[in-house]
Amino acid sequence: MFDEKENIIISGLDALLQTATSHTANSSLKITKMQQKYFEKNQDKYIEDEIHLVKYYLNAALYKFVLSNISLEQLWTLSSLKRNNVYNALENSLKSLDTYDKELIMISFVFESFLLQSRTFLDFIMLYITLVLKTGHKGSISHSKFMKALNNVRDEPFDKKAKEILDYFNSNIYGKPDWNFHHPRYWGTLLSSLRDKIAHRDIIKSSFNSNEYLFDDILFNWPTLRNITYDRFCQYIQNGMFTLFQEITPILFDLKWETGTYNENMWI
Repeated sequence: MFDEKENIIISGLDALLQTATSHTANSSLKITKMQQKYFEKNQDKYIEDEIHLVKYYLNAALYKFVLSNISLEQLWTLSSLKRNNVYNALENSLKSLDTYDKELIMISFVFESFLLQSRTFLDFIMLYITLVLKTGHKGSISHSKFMKALNNVRDEPFDKKAKEILDYFNSNIYGKPDWNFHHPRYWGTLLSSLRDKIAHRDIIKSSFNSNEYLFDDILFNWPTLRNITYDRFCQYIQNGMFTLFQEITPILFDLKWETGTYNENMWI
C-alpha cells in the first residue's frame, strides 16, 4: 500500500504521462502512416533487414520525442506554479517573483533531462534518415558523419532526397544559432553544445536575465538561457523538432504533410 504522499506522486506522474503522450500522439501516428504508405510503394528497394532497421529507428526517435515532451510539460508546470504566486507578490508590493534554491534543483533536473532526450532524438532522426536513403552508414552518428553519409549518396531517387535534406539541415538545424518567434534556427548546434556540457559534467550555470513581466510590473525571475526562461527556451527547441518532422517526411516519403487531427483515411 502507498501512503498519501506516494499516491499524490503517482497521480501526478500519471497525469503528466497522459498529457505528454496526448500532445505527441497525433504527429507520431501521421509519421508512422506515411512510412507505411512509402514501403507499400517502395518495398522492392529494400531488403527485409533494412525495413526492420528503418522501423526500429523511427520508433526510437518517436520515443525520445515523447520523453522530451514529458520534460517540457514538467517545466511548464513548474513555471505555472511560480506564476501563480503573482497574486501574493501583488498583495505584498513585490517587484519580482524570485526562484529559490530548492526550486532551482527541480528546474535544473528537468531542464537537463529535456536537453539529453532532445539531443538523443536528433541522433536517432539522423540515423533514421541514413537508413531510409540507403547511405550504407553504420555505427554511431554525429553531424559530420551525417553530412558525409548524405553527400555520398549517388543512386536515384535517393540522391535528390539526400541533397534536399542536407539543404534543410544546413539552413535550419546546424549553424550559428539565432531565433524567431516560433522556433530557433540552428537549434541542433545549440542543443549539441548544451548536451555535451552535461555529458562531461560541466555545469550549465543558471542565469537570471528574464525580461518577462507579469501584469506589466512584476518580473518573472526564473532561470534563463539567452535571456529566455527555461520553459520557453525548451518550447522553442521542441517547436524546431516538430517542424523537422513536417519538413523532412514529405521529402523522404513523397507524401504531403497533412494538417489537422490524424485519421485512418489520410494518404489512401
